[in-house]
Amino acid sequence: MIELINVSKRFGDATAVDDISLTIESGEFCVLVGTSGCGKSTTLRMINRLLPHSDGRIRIDGEEIYQIDEQKLRRRIGYAIQSTGLFPHWSVERNISVVPRLLGWPAAKIDARIRELLALLDLPYEEFAGKFPSQLSGGQAQRVGVARALAGDPDILLMDEPFGALDPITRESLQNELLRIQSQIHKTIVFVTHDMDEALKLATRIVVMDKGKIVQQDTPQQLLRHPASEFVESLLGGQERGLKQAGLLRSGDLMQLTDDMIDGDGPSLQATDSIRVALSLMLTHHCRSLPVLDQQGNQIGVLHLDQLLEPAP
Repeated sequence: MIELINVSKRFGDATAVDDISLTIESGEFCVLVGTSGCGKSTTLRMINRLLPHSDGRIRIDGEEIYQIDEQKLRRRIGYAIQSTGLFPHWSVERNISVVPRLLGWPAAKIDARIRELLALLDLPYEEFAGKFPSQLSGGQAQRVGVARALAGDPDILLMDEPFGALDPITRESLQNELLRIQSQIHKTIVFVTHDMDEALKLATRIVVMDKGKIVQQDTPQQLLRHPASEFVESLLGGQERGLKQAGLLRSGDLMQLTDDMIDGDGPSLQATDSIRVALSLMLTHHCRSLPVLDQQGNQIGVLHLDQLLEPAP
């Protein structure tokens, strides 16, 4: 879907992005991560020509981006940023409708799309369509920003630190919402963050950048198991890397199937809870085993501390 081939970006004598090559497959959730000034946001903005690249080639679905009309290119690519970029004097409904109107969609199709997206993002149409950005909480405004980015049904969604300004609870909620939406719509997403925990949670592939270069790219699990350098290892949390890896594993995947019941008055796990949550409960309640429950509250297995200490496959 997206190819960057020996791409560089210079600002005068300063090189912000230095000869990077990257292929992002259709439907992939690719997260660019690194410290401030590493070139990740610059890389993102070159994809939709908000910044021109100095050298190399960028292709969208096999076509060079400079062979595509600039406005048509941007209408094909959704773009969500930290500040939302909503027009303050326009209602939620009108903000979301910007790109469909530019694409010449009929009114009935635009209305249906607005209703579909507000429902998808858990913003009831009757309550939110007529509100203005100043009447929204930070999390609600960010949801509207994502809805606007998706409004023209683009194949590609670029997201630049979209949740960076939100409080931790709202941020986690929107991360979960984005994962839920992606499981339904399967867009090609390129997401920029400096937060490694966010990258590990969202990505199917993480691209680590440093000083304008790509220093490693892999799945979250493989990145945690095999960091390529001390820099990558430190970015992953150093000695806490094992806990981050535990956050990617689910209790249901490691539990032992058994009919033996554990005292129902003690703590328990859902099959979807991470191993990190399981370790926290074991430490808090001084226990070595926890029952694992299904959504109906029935025990389906047991997770033992000894299982968590076995080498990863």
